[in-house]
Amino acid sequence: MKFPVKKNPILILLVLALIPLGIIGLYTENSAEGWLGLIIMVVIDIPLLWALVRSYHEITEESLIMTFGPIIKTIPLSDIQSVSYTYNPLSSPAWTFKRIAITQLHYKTILISVPQDEQKFKKLLEDKCPQAKIDLPSYRK
Repeated sequence: MKFPVKKNPILILLVLALIPLGIIGLYTENSAEGWLGLIIMVVIDIPLLWALVRSYHEITEESLIMTFGPIIKTIPLSDIQSVSYTYNPLSSPAWTFKRIAITQLHYKTILISVPQDEQKFKKLLEDKCPQAKIDLPSYRK
């Protein structure tokens, strides 16, 4: 089952704001600035726009697949030991500041974006990973 990730509107606006900078840089009279605009477009904008359009998590029978644009990471469900929230913004690419920390065997931790349907994601992980400690508390509104 696929779970689209939540996206913070401020982060989306920052990514979209880079597009005009790159385009303006291409049309300046100074060739150095033009190259800078091209670098911004190719190196920064394209992967971020790709990630904006293609960011999701998928839980299959055997694994959890995280997709963030061109980056794809697969974790076997049998390797997951614990799942919890974290708020460390410097740790991994994500569209929100709140992230999910997944600890695997040998205490290797991977941080992923929060899915839009957190409760369904939690329930499916609990069903597929009975050996794991799933600590994703519900929000009370």
